Amino acid sequence: MGSFELLTKFDFEYAPSSLKKWRSKRTGLQAVLISKDTPVVHGHFAVATEVEDDSGTPHTLEHLVFMGSAKYPYKGLLDTLGNVMFSNTNAWTATDQTVYTLTTAGWDGFKTLLPVYLDHVINPTLTDEACYTEVYHVDGEAKEKGVVFSEMQGIQNQPWFQTALASQRALFDSKSGYSSETGGLMENLRVLDNATIREFHESSYRASNLCVIVSGVVDEDEFLRIMEDFDSELPPAEDSKRPFVDSKAQIARLDKEVVKEIEFSEKDESYGEVNFSWVGPEYYKNDEDLAITLLLEYLCDSSIAILTKTLVEIDDPWSSYLEYNTDDFTFIIANIKLNDVPTDKLPLVKEKVYELLKEQATVEKFDLGRMREIILNAKKRLLLAAEKSADILSDAVITDFLYGDLEGKALTKNISSLDDYRTILEWDLEKWVFFFNYYLVENKAAVIIAKPSKVLYKSLKDSNKKLIEERKEKLGEEGLRKLEQKLQDAQAKNDTPIPESILNAFEKPDPARIKFINTTTVGLGLNRDVENDLSDENTQKILNDTPADLPLYINVDQFKSEFISINVLMSSREIPERLLPYFDIFVEIFSLPMLVNGETIPYEEVVKGLQNDLVDHSLDGSFKNQFSEVINASVQVNKENYAKAIEWLRKIFWNTVFDETRIKVTIDKLINSLPSYKRSGETLLNSINTKYCLSKRSLKASRDTLSNEEFYRSLSSKIADGEFASIQRDLETIRECLFKANNFRVILAGDLSSLEHPIQAWKEFLPASKLTKEPLLPVPRTFEVRTHVGEKLSKKAYIITAPASESTFLLASTNIPTDYNDEDMAALALTSSYLQAVEGPFWRGIRGTGLAYGANVGRSVESGQLSFDVYRGANAVEAFQVAKKIVVDLASGETEIDNTLFEGAMSTLVNTIASSEGNFFSSAGAKYMDNVLKKRGPHFNTKFIKQLKQVTKQDMVNILQKYYVKIFDSETSSVFACTHTSKGEELKAFLSSEGYEVNVEEVAIHGDEEDDEDGEDEDDDSEEETGSESESYDESDSE
Repeated sequence: MGSFELLTKFDFEYAPSSLKKWRSKRTGLQAVLISKDTPVVHGHFAVATEVEDDSGTPHTLEHLVFMGSAKYPYKGLLDTLGNVMFSNTNAWTATDQTVYTLTTAGWDGFKTLLPVYLDHVINPTLTDEACYTEVYHVDGEAKEKGVVFSEMQGIQNQPWFQTALASQRALFDSKSGYSSETGGLMENLRVLDNATIREFHESSYRASNLCVIVSGVVDEDEFLRIMEDFDSELPPAEDSKRPFVDSKAQIARLDKEVVKEIEFSEKDESYGEVNFSWVGPEYYKNDEDLAITLLLEYLCDSSIAILTKTLVEIDDPWSSYLEYNTDDFTFIIANIKLNDVPTDKLPLVKEKVYELLKEQATVEKFDLGRMREIILNAKKRLLLAAEKSADILSDAVITDFLYGDLEGKALTKNISSLDDYRTILEWDLEKWVFFFNYYLVENKAAVIIAKPSKVLYKSLKDSNKKLIEERKEKLGEEGLRKLEQKLQDAQAKNDTPIPESILNAFEKPDPARIKFINTTTVGLGLNRDVENDLSDENTQKILNDTPADLPLYINVDQFKSEFISINVLMSSREIPERLLPYFDIFVEIFSLPMLVNGETIPYEEVVKGLQNDLVDHSLDGSFKNQFSEVINASVQVNKENYAKAIEWLRKIFWNTVFDETRIKVTIDKLINSLPSYKRSGETLLNSINTKYCLSKRSLKASRDTLSNEEFYRSLSSKIADGEFASIQRDLETIRECLFKANNFRVILAGDLSSLEHPIQAWKEFLPASKLTKEPLLPVPRTFEVRTHVGEKLSKKAYIITAPASESTFLLASTNIPTDYNDEDMAALALTSSYLQAVEGPFWRGIRGTGLAYGANVGRSVESGQLSFDVYRGANAVEAFQVAKKIVVDLASGETEIDNTLFEGAMSTLVNTIASSEGNFFSSAGAKYMDNVLKKRGPHFNTKFIKQLKQVTKQDMVNILQKYYVKIFDSETSSVFACTHTSKGEELKAFLSSEGYEVNVEEVAIHGDEEDDEDGEDEDDDSEEETGSESESYDESDSE
């Protein structure tokens, strides 16, 4: 008998999975195994982290753990090994937890890495040198750097961050860990020392405060053996308090309302945001926890939810959209946020929301029928999510580890069954109204009103500029030289080479042992893309139900499931070019009124019916986030509602009414969301890239919100002038052009063969007027709608400057083939994987030196672009120069291809393939994309892995010379960038010196002509992400 005692085991009522949980009697270490049939094994290693200050110690450890361990004291060893074990690592830090993740294709690689990873978590080296480079330092130019510091610098002054932090401060006592910013505020990171980090690790990273969760196809005996071996090396448990559970600073309902006004740095003062937070039920009240979450959905989710309907779906809206969520602490915190609130409405929002909540929390107004439908729909979503992935189960286990009992009783009660859904489904009207009043009306809220401020924007810039000047003056040339030398010494120590003997000691897994998911494909009607297996019983059953004259293209992927997905793919080429900018208005077709048999059905009834009968639905551009010139009407449904789903699609396509009020609401939301778009450097980069590389015939280009600003404003003016009829005619023209038989490819996935009439159900889908003898329209490709600039990618550089994007986002692109079967595709993929591997050339040369948060290579076969991408660059010019030297040196032979990284590049691609096809639905989608859209066969994965194995180091050198060197040559590339207004000239001068013809434009701020002034580096707006980064094995499709 080992030290691990089995606490609980059960099969999930709602998922094809089972769970076992053990706890070490000696150390208190917890281990959980979730068995699920999938090619990928997932690991979540959770540490409960409570800290009473804003030092950021939990976040710094999240980074420093990867810098080496007691057994393996080498920076990057964990990720270097992961690269060859078909694995990738990542981590996140939240208010109450740090979770380290490991994702591996197959159990073989996972079991090898598991003890190595756990040693890094429990026994990290935590050297002063690692702390200096990763957390905070000042470089030889007096600029503040450090991966953690730069990360927080990028988000600390963003409105969402400031609002969330102010809400934490308002809800919780200053001594509570829930009030702290665990990421670390910049002013605290500047003074944080390694000794403090070590102390926090010693107190928090102990065996009794760690839970190891593994899900997938796992050998249970091997898993327990690994855990026993690891546990045997740990010290026995000592009496210690559980973070939060045993903490003095408990959560309590507010005894009075807290209202706080804050300002955020923003040049555009037109819109702010308002956040409401309430202390909800205690964690262990499982039915009430679910009820509060679904009550928020009842209030906020969809156009018929009362808060959204009253505040967003109106003329002169109070907000462009609402967000809602819960924080699962010892008590559940309920949050509702109004985004893009016009500044003149900011003082009025609080009372308006209170008034609506009070009005709705009555027996006269509360809609019990709709609430019960929301519960049933949430249950269906849970079933589908659990069928697709074990992640939702792992998340629940993490929360139980943080707040549940140590014996596993709460875990079994809370997540094994759907009892909580059944319980609240039985609640009567009086119970719901009491619950609503208790938690969201009588309960006092913390309300944060966030206002944009030009004054603060200028003050922060002036302050940053002054700080760097004072720092230079204080340090002097000699002081700066010493700091630069200190940095170089630390980097040299961190980058101590990993001995080959250590890397070679680990057995590499065989990719042939990875079990990919297979489905049975059937082609029907106009589908000539599939050879049907007539010997297969399920295929024959589906064929037997197919009408001989079926006038539709249908593709079926058959597998066991309680759900069916329907995707109707259409070509955007049928829409007249002048009407393409309407598309983001047209996509709201699922929330319009209908005219059926002469009777008008209000949009509220349409939305309610869709929510009741379907699990999910949408109309969008792209299929599985690729092929962005394709239009996709997508529906997910329970098997028993399959026929209803088809009927709904028919009504949505041909019975919806383009109502003036509904269309105006959509246009207003698009206009009101513009300031948020203009705060995102990444969005602006994508916008300028699309604008110059794709023509107006492109659906993707036509959907660019920033380019469409004047178009949307002109439509708003037309409606105000009584000219809606012309807009209505345009939208009807789009409908007429788009929805026709020869423009439909119907893609079905699920257990179709279990239905009585899986295909006959489509007989009535097409109105008689839409039948046609015209041939099936071709699938549109992005490269077909490139501009001259997009086709040539030579000599041109385009910079957009923006006052709200202090860091730089840059894309340098050259041409690659647009044929998915081109002989260079495998070598292109492998080379990209090599360059951007964790602890690979770009990682060490750019991210590791603080030049940018990310540096990657994107391949878009659709648009024919190979791109070097600088993400949140602190010094984009130097990042470009370093990347160029790396590529040129590898291509010339000056730098040799590293054996371990070369092997790891292939393994990373195998992991990405397996991860992208981790369930039957994603596998079916990838199979259709490979076989039909990319025309490279239904078993591409197997073929691709064989092709990767055949790529040699010399092939990689040849590919570097043929394509990658061209990215950094102005004759064979174009550059696109977004940077701060003050940095535009510097970037322009550099690109001009490289031989580019540079065009600079500034993002338009509506109604503002104020000149900007110089600023200081201050990273951008994306939420924090740490750990490894990976790309699609085929294409990043950042078209």
